[in-house]
Amino acid sequence: MAAEETRRAVVFDRERSHLLAVAFRILGSDADAQDVVQEAWTKYVRADVEEIRNTQAWLTTVVTRLCLDLLRRSREYPRQPEDLPEAAGGEDPEEVALLAAELTAAFTVVVEELTPPQRVALILHDVFGAPFEEIGHILGTTEGSAKKLASRARGRVRHSAWPDVQSSEAHRVVSAFMKAARQGDIDGLVEVLHPDVTRTADPQVLRPGASQRVHGRKAVIEETGAMRASARRARSVLIDGRPGIAVGEKPLAALVFHVVDGLIVHYDVIADPRRLALLDIEG
Repeated sequence: MAAEETRRAVVFDRERSHLLAVAFRILGSDADAQDVVQEAWTKYVRADVEEIRNTQAWLTTVVTRLCLDLLRRSREYPRQPEDLPEAAGGEDPEEVALLAAELTAAFTVVVEELTPPQRVALILHDVFGAPFEEIGHILGTTEGSAKKLASRARGRVRHSAWPDVQSSEAHRVVSAFMKAARQGDIDGLVEVLHPDVTRTADPQVLRPGASQRVHGRKAVIEETGAMRASARRARSVLIDGRPGIAVGEKPLAALVFHVVDGLIVHYDVIADPRRLALLDIEG
């Protein structure tokens, strides 16, 4: 029995970072994400592994359904699916990729307005690349219905997302951020970060137990200083056609920025392999 639990612990630890990333993107809360993943571990320990064909898919399903239950218990969603506009352009891959960047920047503002199933369909597909057949299974609906949920959610995000800035301005700001981070230049960081800046990140790039969301210029600058070694391996790139930063040659992580009026209002550190695989990184 001890050997079996040890084996399960090894398997679960291999997936933990991804499960935390999924739960955080759906729930928007570090504490809730941690609780959901811990509950998933309890269910995994009690499950009959003989009936689990794909452990990764099984655990993702369990975590997502736990997130859905939590959202439905704790929040009210007066907006009905039919109230949301359809997304223009259908399932055009380029549009989905561009939306993923917008969602990365604005999900804390916009995604909370979606119904739980819409939130799950949009994030699992557009952020983590899950197929709609799998999403339909998780939601207990058809593949077509899962597509419709994501489409309507996509329309809402398109309607509410922050306006784009000129790429030249964004490039200048992102370059200044990278230079200041490399040099540990606090004044330089102050010049490019909005006072209410937020940083979100996948667990794969964080210290164990570190928050996936940091808010406020002071907190972001303190964290940037702690990650100065990583900044030395950073380079300027285009991520889905927008100025960004890649860390490492492969890369191991990518930073997606949202710039408003010459200041960074949000940036996301993408390190989950499933998310990185969806990005078009040039440079």
